[in-house]
Amino acid sequence: MAPKRTLGRHSFFDAPALLAFLEDGLGPGKRDTAERHRRTIQEAAVAAADRGSGTLDLSVAAVPNLPAFARERLPEAFALLTSSVDSVATSGDGTTAKFVVKLQDGHRVESVLIRHDGGRNTLCVSSQVGCKMGCTFCATGTLGELGNLTSGEILEQLAHARRFSAAKGNGETDAVAFRAAEASAAVTNVVFMGMGEPLNNYDAVCASLGLLSDARGFAVAPSRVTVSTVGVVPKMLALARDSPEVRLALSLHAPNQALREKIVPTATAYPLPKIMAALDAYLAAGTRARTRAMIEYCVLGGVNDEEAHACELGELLRGRDVIVNLIPFNPTDTPMGHTPPTREAVQAMAAVLAGPEFGLRTTVRKEMGQDIAGACGQLALDAGGARRSFAAGGAGGDLEDLAGSAGNGFARAKTVADKKLKKGSVVNGRVAFASKGDVQTNKSRTTSVQTMTSDAPRRATDVTKKKQIPRDVELAVAALNATATISMVVLVLAVSWKLAAHAGWFEDHERQHAEL
Repeated sequence: MAPKRTLGRHSFFDAPALLAFLEDGLGPGKRDTAERHRRTIQEAAVAAADRGSGTLDLSVAAVPNLPAFARERLPEAFALLTSSVDSVATSGDGTTAKFVVKLQDGHRVESVLIRHDGGRNTLCVSSQVGCKMGCTFCATGTLGELGNLTSGEILEQLAHARRFSAAKGNGETDAVAFRAAEASAAVTNVVFMGMGEPLNNYDAVCASLGLLSDARGFAVAPSRVTVSTVGVVPKMLALARDSPEVRLALSLHAPNQALREKIVPTATAYPLPKIMAALDAYLAAGTRARTRAMIEYCVLGGVNDEEAHACELGELLRGRDVIVNLIPFNPTDTPMGHTPPTREAVQAMAAVLAGPEFGLRTTVRKEMGQDIAGACGQLALDAGGARRSFAAGGAGGDLEDLAGSAGNGFARAKTVADKKLKKGSVVNGRVAFASKGDVQTNKSRTTSVQTMTSDAPRRATDVTKKKQIPRDVELAVAALNATATISMVVLVLAVSWKLAAHAGWFEDHERQHAEL
């Protein structure tokens, strides 16, 4: 059980706390009335946060029909935002923003906003401070389990991201200038892949799903919400029962129990056959709006990256309606010292899984946000909230955890049928859509593979320490490159001319002209 945290005021986004407050004030037998008031108050809270307000206006004009006791006592017990954004880092290409969120008791967590082409924006949220699962490739696991977030603290990460995006879209920095319309469209998908194991904080995560998908709340459709887990079997079964339309991402990382125990030490608690049975129960509970699950597989160089592993994984998943998401390892400060796989190894695994033998829809996560420590498996802050340093000049500790690509993000793969697998290729004509945990599919039933967009092995680079190259040196190098190119062209032309003369090509043309 996670350590208990000492908190002051509750968040207005914390539905269980707000409902309990209203029921206590209204008296026995008034649950339906309390529920109605809760929805009204939380609707006003979302609107206030989107406008950039610092407090919630509970006046009669702003929130009508509210009981007098609630109007008087709510400001003492609840706050619009109990957390604050400590810092925001934006990736060099502008697609990814990582937020360090300071909680009211001093703990800090991270969330990552990933912008995709076509207007889809995925927010990866944390559900715990730290994590006890101990995955050997994940920086968050080195912290241990420091505490659970409340449902309000989970949703405040969404509120902060919407505020940030609305301000950026307006070109404004003043919180008062936020436009609610832009904020409401700023996040289209949410993935529980940040710090922590979501199903170890099951009650708060499920409570957050209500306001998250409520049309009067944050209005993110359940089919656009993905909850990731390393395989907490009882809670997987509960999620299939309590939230069947929410998408599930299973962090598998190995095709057999023995190897999985080496990568995910807590796998001993839930054997692979039980996890697969829970996955089957989840798949059976879905409807047409949510038919697939995502299988996340962090590819570790020399550990689980062989074609034999891919064959074993394909056999394990045979006949199941899943999407396999291969995630090349991002360097992190973990004791195991894992290394990234080669591009060829990941491509070979993808080809096996998507090939005719298994026919599994397979994607390779595109790296987004690694330069700001916002990539899969890198989220980690020490107890004081400072970012941990990373070995080999790494970029720090972050997400999946962060998405790409919902992590985690993915670009659309181009359709290429029956051609040799290469960068950006698609096998058997299927188009793939996916993100850091975000599972989105088209109606095609063929199989696709999106390959990595960056070379591997990749060296982790600390962009904050990278030296700037002087402008005059850049110009000199460019001039040398241009001179070398021109010299090469002249040399090729000269050699071609000499060969043509030696072959008698010019003499033949002279004879032809003479005959004419």
